[in-house]
Amino acid sequence: MTNSQEQDFLFGTANTVEDSVAASEFRLLALNIESPSADRVRRQLDWIYGTGANVLVLTEVKVNDAGDLLVRELTSSGFKVTRPRTGPNDRYMTVIATKGYQSRPVHLDGEDSRFHAVRLTTHFGNLDVVGLYSLTNGMSAESSTARRAYQRRVITALGARAAAEPTVPILVTGDLNVVEPGHGPAPSRALFEDHDFDFYLDFGRRLGLVDSYRQTHPDAADLTWYGPKGGQRLDHVFTTPDVHARVTLVGFDHDVRTSRLSDHSALRLTVG
Repeated sequence: MTNSQEQDFLFGTANTVEDSVAASEFRLLALNIESPSADRVRRQLDWIYGTGANVLVLTEVKVNDAGDLLVRELTSSGFKVTRPRTGPNDRYMTVIATKGYQSRPVHLDGEDSRFHAVRLTTHFGNLDVVGLYSLTNGMSAESSTARRAYQRRVITALGARAAAEPTVPILVTGDLNVVEPGHGPAPSRALFEDHDFDFYLDFGRRLGLVDSYRQTHPDAADLTWYGPKGGQRLDHVFTTPDVHARVTLVGFDHDVRTSRLSDHSALRLTVG
C-alpha cells in the first residue's frame, strides 16, 4: 500500500455504525483476524464495518505496521480503540474498539498484550469487556505447560476482578484456543488435554459465567476454525447470567472465513 493509498484509506468515509445505536443495542463482533497484511486489514475492516457492530474484539493482531494501521483506521472511523502495552517480545495483541460508549481500561492481574479489559457504560449499566487471545495449541509438552500456566493465570485474574467488584458484570470473548468438551469432531477434540477442557469449564465452575452461544443454541454445531483434523469452535463468549438474559442474538458469521478474509469465523452477539 502506497502512502497516498493509506491516506485515502485512513481519511475516507467509512460506513460505520452510528454512535446513537449504543443507546439501545450492544452489538459485539469478536474475530481472530489472522495476522493480516496492510492490504487485508483494509478488506477486513470494510467487512467489519458492514456488520454494524459497535464493540469489536480483534485477536491475533500482529504487533507491526499492519497492526498500527488497523488501530489508526479504526480511530479515524470514529471508534475508541484500546490497545494494550506491548514489549519487544510481544508478537500479537488483542485490540478492543468501541463506538458510542464511554469507556476506560480496567486493570486485570496478569494482563498482557493478549489479555486486557475495558469498562463500558452501556444502556443496561456498566460492563467489563475482556478480550482474550489465549495461547495456541502447539501439540507439544512445552506448549501444554505454557498453556496450562496461562489458562490458570487468566482464570485467577478474572476471579480476582469478579471478587473485587461483584456488582459489575463481565463479558469475556475472543479466540480462547480451546474447545468445548463433548462437542465437535472427535479427532479435533483429541488434540486437547484435560487442562484445556478445564479452562473452558472453569468459566462456569469458578467464575459463574455462561457460554452464551451454547445456552442459546444447545444443539448447534458451529465450528469456527478448520485444521488437518477437522473443525474446532475456538472462539467463545462468556457472560454473567444477567447479561446473558438480555441477549437477543448470538451466533457465528462464517462468511469472513469462507471468503478467506480470515481463517476464523466471526462471533456476533447483541444485547438489547
